[in-house]
Amino acid sequence: MTRWLVTPPAALLIALALFLLMEWLIRPPQGPDDLLRVLPEVEVVRATPEEEPPPDLASPDAAPPPPPAAPPALTRPDLPSVAVPALDAVPLDVGPVALPTRLAGSSLKLGSSGAFGGFAGGGGGGTGTGKGFSGRPLIPLSTARPQMPEWACKQGIRGWVEVVFTVLPTGKVTDVRLIDADPRGVFETAAIESVANWIYESHDRAREVKQRVEMDPADCAYNWQ
Repeated sequence: MTRWLVTPPAALLIALALFLLMEWLIRPPQGPDDLLRVLPEVEVVRATPEEEPPPDLASPDAAPPPPPAAPPALTRPDLPSVAVPALDAVPLDVGPVALPTRLAGSSLKLGSSGAFGGFAGGGGGGTGTGKGFSGRPLIPLSTARPQMPEWACKQGIRGWVEVVFTVLPTGKVTDVRLIDADPRGVFETAAIESVANWIYESHDRAREVKQRVEMDPADCAYNWQ
């Protein structure tokens, strides 16, 4: 009975002694330098990355940049002034212009083609009134409307022109000559130019024709513009 009471405490003491022995064996030797050294507090500062500044945005209230300086003005050399003498306007007194009313005996020509050969009274085969004419009337296949004088159209002048001309075998008109006109000095040129463009039926020989051309103010509406 006494053995059971002594054995557990003895075993506990032995185990405690072994534990202390092992702790002493593994403990490193301690010297004066092995004392705990207290270091001063060191503050660690972390560097923050640098941020790029945002681009400056032009505010609406910002003043616009000043305009560029103007280039220097070019100097123009002074030119000598030239005095221009003033000319006095001289009034011209122009009297009424008289139109010729008698065309017999003149030598009016319309061109080098010989469409108008002169006046009958001057050797064209008859007198100034057409007496002594031996030709015969023919009916043209195509006629050209006379170009009425503008001033005659405005005054509503009516008249007639009598001519004599030669019809070639081809039917074309040549050698137009004036016999008479009423009124004179108004429609002669227009009638001759018109007759020179007439076309007749072709024939085996040339023929001489007498024709009266009526000049009506109503034809003014067909003038060439």
